[in-house]
Amino acid sequence: MYDYVIVHGSYGTPFENWFPWMFNKLSEQGKNVLAPQFPCGSDIQNYCNWCEVMNAYKKYIGKNTTFIGHSLAPAFITDYLLENNLSVKSLYFAAPFYDLINIKEFDKVNEPFFIYKDLTKIKNLVESITCYISTTDPYVPNDLSIDFADKLGAKKVFVEDAGHFNSAAGYTHFEQLWEEMMKNE
Repeated sequence: MYDYVIVHGSYGTPFENWFPWMFNKLSEQGKNVLAPQFPCGSDIQNYCNWCEVMNAYKKYIGKNTTFIGHSLAPAFITDYLLENNLSVKSLYFAAPFYDLINIKEFDKVNEPFFIYKDLTKIKNLVESITCYISTTDPYVPNDLSIDFADKLGAKKVFVEDAGHFNSAAGYTHFEQLWEEMMKNE
């Protein structure tokens, strides 16, 4: 079984931002970590294609698995868990949203991921949810992150000047997230 699953966002890879650092930190702790590459690009990035990738690992996900997601990943993870009625330990989301962000190139590929009207049911499948929200995200409006976190019943952690929690904002490491995860281990 996987202890942790790290999921990248739109047009992303598991080899960017703070994901490799987190993968290595968890692996050094003896944790079984998955960081799959999901199809990205305007013609192949959609919920169904991402599900195909995740389905290959589904039998290795269980009540002791924690998901870590960035940007679009929280919407995908939430949808996937609800659709498959999968119970997991925890969710840690950075720059989460569950609606259009009014950036055409992203909205086009993100829209198929917003499937569920009632996200509150996720509370029945997860022990704890924490959402990291930047005060200066250039892509995701704060109100979308706050609204998503509220619907999930998540703990909200506001981070000053964190941009989009990506390498462009200096996030090649994410110590604050690491410390929170280890506190709840």
